[in-house]
Amino acid sequence: MKKGAFHNSLLTITRQVLSIGFGILSTMIIARSLGAEGQGQYTLAILLPTILYTFFNAGLSTSTVFFVGKKKYSDEEIYSTNLFTSLILSLFSILIGILIVFFFKDFLFENISAKLMLYVLMILPILFIQKNLPTIFQGKEEFEKFNIIVILNQFGLLVFSLLFVWFLGWGILGAIVSFAAAQLLMLIVTFYFLKKSYNLFWPKKYSITYLRESFYFGIKGHFSNVLTFLNYRLDMFLIAYFLDDASVGIYSIAVLLSERIWMVSQSVSAVLFARVANLDDDGSKNKFTSLASRNTLFISVLGGLFLAVFSHWLIVLLFGEEYMQSVVPFLILIPGVVIFSMGRVLANDFTGRGQPEINTYIAIVIAITNLLLNLWLIPAYGIKGAALATSCAYVLDVIIKSIVFSVKNKVLFSDFIILKRSDIQLYKNKLVLILKKG
Repeated sequence: MKKGAFHNSLLTITRQVLSIGFGILSTMIIARSLGAEGQGQYTLAILLPTILYTFFNAGLSTSTVFFVGKKKYSDEEIYSTNLFTSLILSLFSILIGILIVFFFKDFLFENISAKLMLYVLMILPILFIQKNLPTIFQGKEEFEKFNIIVILNQFGLLVFSLLFVWFLGWGILGAIVSFAAAQLLMLIVTFYFLKKSYNLFWPKKYSITYLRESFYFGIKGHFSNVLTFLNYRLDMFLIAYFLDDASVGIYSIAVLLSERIWMVSQSVSAVLFARVANLDDDGSKNKFTSLASRNTLFISVLGGLFLAVFSHWLIVLLFGEEYMQSVVPFLILIPGVVIFSMGRVLANDFTGRGQPEINTYIAIVIAITNLLLNLWLIPAYGIKGAALATSCAYVLDVIIKSIVFSVKNKVLFSDFIILKRSDIQLYKNKLVLILKKG
């Protein structure tokens, strides 16, 4: 039986809180153990498999959520086809990664050994399968299982970084091994849940028709996902190119903390995408997205203000004096990150309606803007310039998405931006219900 959207969102927010706690602790261990330069090299190293997955996953995870919700294909067809396709795409990505290491290492990863970068590429098969199978639970709106799997990522990273980085002192290699082991842990649990819930383990029923349709649907929004990811992480490579690895390490801490504000938007978006894909009439979709959007923005503003006030204390306490320079770029990033939380909700609405290409068109504009701003501001202002460029790009993204959502669906801006009395009453009712159960 499907749970309500509020229940699923709350459940996912709880997962995000746990993930953030585990994630910050693991980052603290790695950052303090490796120092700013080592943290920067680790950040760049794990960016390679992440970027390769982002470039070559063909939107398969997004398609999975959409088609599971539509119930057009059997679970066996979706599972078997996803598993096979993930392996093929990961092998292709490894080949591309090897070419990057041999021909572009000195440009992108100058201070990281080629041997270490080749080790990192071996994570790709695990990464592809682990990303593309748990979305079956998301499509079915079974967020209990989906959230457990996601929590294991940061929990596993914490446990393994304690072992390989803190106790064994393996340095950057230990941090990379910890990242890989956490992905493997998620994959093992995913297989366990799929076997237990749907008797899915050995692939038995491939579907060329599903493969074709999922690629067609996924590709429409895939370019958008690639560009959006580049908007998130392009500044890391440009900082490494214009500045140094230590600057990447310092800036990565600012990014890590500021993006914790997305806890609510990530949680709501995961639920919203699946729910909008399952709704039939536009009126219900408009009402549901507007509710999610304005409440996500409101809570993100509160979170942003809290982090801004305590930013200096948080960074010094968690990561040490070496990362003091993270404070200013962190504060610059906050306004853009807060506003972008609403943009994530609107983007998932477009995708849930079967129109992911809207995100692609917007992402092209934002990617060009972000690149030009970074090229201008990083040489002039260093990591502060990178933060300003990213924050401005986020704000522009939300402005465009808001206009498109409003015009296309005939929804007033105030309906999906400004908190309403009914929202406050909803919080009160849920709080009373929780207290009564307690």
